[in-house]
Amino acid sequence: MIKKILLIAATIALIIAVVYKTLEFKRSVSIDLMQATPLQEIVATYNTGSNSIVKSNDSILYQTINWVNNSVKSLPEEQIKSLINKKLPLFINLQIWPKGVIAAFDNNIAGVIISGYYDEKLISFFNLLGKSANTVYIRYNAEMELPSNQYPWQAKSFNEYILSYRHLYVLCKKYAPAAKMVWGPNGYSGAEEYWPGEEFADLVSVNLSMQLPFKKCPYPIESTIEEMMRHKFFRMRFMNKPVLFLSSASVNRHNIASALLDSLNKKIAADLPIYRTPIVPTEHDSAATKKPGMPYLQLGVYDPLLLLTGQPIITTEHIFTDMISVLNGFFKMNFDSVISRQHNVIVTIEPWKDGKREKDPAILTNTLNGTYDMVWSKLYEIISDAPQTVYLRWGHEMEIPIDRYAWQSKDPVAYIKAFRYFATFKKPKANNIKIVWGPAGDRGCMDYYPGNDVVDFVSFAIYGLPNKNINDHTRQQKFSTIFQYKLHRMRFAHHPIFITEFGVKGPESFQKQWLEEATSIINKHPEIYGLSYFNYADTPKAWGDAVTPDWSITDSTFKSFIQKINNLPKKQNDE
Repeated sequence: MIKKILLIAATIALIIAVVYKTLEFKRSVSIDLMQATPLQEIVATYNTGSNSIVKSNDSILYQTINWVNNSVKSLPEEQIKSLINKKLPLFINLQIWPKGVIAAFDNNIAGVIISGYYDEKLISFFNLLGKSANTVYIRYNAEMELPSNQYPWQAKSFNEYILSYRHLYVLCKKYAPAAKMVWGPNGYSGAEEYWPGEEFADLVSVNLSMQLPFKKCPYPIESTIEEMMRHKFFRMRFMNKPVLFLSSASVNRHNIASALLDSLNKKIAADLPIYRTPIVPTEHDSAATKKPGMPYLQLGVYDPLLLLTGQPIITTEHIFTDMISVLNGFFKMNFDSVISRQHNVIVTIEPWKDGKREKDPAILTNTLNGTYDMVWSKLYEIISDAPQTVYLRWGHEMEIPIDRYAWQSKDPVAYIKAFRYFATFKKPKANNIKIVWGPAGDRGCMDYYPGNDVVDFVSFAIYGLPNKNINDHTRQQKFSTIFQYKLHRMRFAHHPIFITEFGVKGPESFQKQWLEEATSIINKHPEIYGLSYFNYADTPKAWGDAVTPDWSITDSTFKSFIQKINNLPKKQNDE
């Protein structure tokens, strides 16, 4: 019986190998498809020197070339030479897109490129382009950040994409040094996750379109071309490179009038420190580092029932408050209680309009026009004289495209202005107050980064439950999985990380296992300044009809967790 099974398996393997080789041969003799793409042309360019966007009327040849194999013979060499001989700048949208072998191979394009599988063909390609006397632009596997799966390289590992892009860049500069490598996201929320680094890109491009980039897109289309351009340009603010605006079927040269660009440039000029202050970390692949001399890891809890608060190792407690609680004395009572326990305080101020959590849809504008000055004044008055450190977090989780909070999914520039107004409200700020910028850490969070000068710590949340539709606790994500991609998103902020909320639901045995895995990450990352466990259930109404998750853990589970963390004061930890 076993021999029969082995024989069948060997036969199947042989058939697969033959089919694979046949397909590979078929692809190896296929000439790459190369065609003109006049719809996608440069209609405007942002110049870093003049800090302005100008209309482009240059005559450029636009071509898209699809590679379906790694054979040098399949290069459309004569077509490329013919284009070069026209003595015009050439813009090539290079799509390396293997098809028809096996899905695992076809969908792992970045990994295949990194392995060197395409090197011989890439070198031949760049050698051809290196003979051009005119500018050659090369945009590789563009719109990589879109979660649409229109192309097999979209929404894949940002690490692999970055490495594959860098691989192409190095070969390009070696064999066609005058060519310009264009990093080409769509300009969608979270594009910066795929940024390869300043030294690996000559130019940046974004696509202009008044259509949704994919079905069920959570972000609505902007009402005007100007607003769409402004938002996409704003997302490129961390890249200190010229930005090319590419047309589409819905936006072309005729739509980009001088009056539109004048209006757009005025808005950019009015807020230039927000729009065009590139924040380039010294290490492009790391998010943040602790400054020398920083203390041991700060360990905190959100623990309304005071079940874990009395443990000697606790240094910090978390308080959530709204504006009415600041004015009616309820916040001061809670704050003074924490101070009496000689703990530092994370204060998350949720700018609700009143105690009923009524949403002020104009919360950002009303903050700027002084409507809530009395609230901010009272808040700073309470916390400024405290003997303990206060980590002040305002308007958190602003990037999530939902309407749980009134300040969510708003215009990033408006949010940044309001955050900066609040963060600099008290002048001079008391030394015990540290400003915390607290996104959820989801995609697009860096759109809302308010600037290094008003932020002391960056925070985000890590909850095992990925969404409200999952009730099986075993389907929760690992701490390490969530941490790695959120840390990567924070790499432009370059500030120490305070994980102000984290938790896991499920049986105690599962919680212990999840937390033990978390300690391995916490111990490896010195950029983590502090963490605070959410020892309570979430707000029921926020989960609709789904069961509200309860992150509470037992005293013994918490002790087991902290005993495995290295960077805690040893004397207290031993207790």
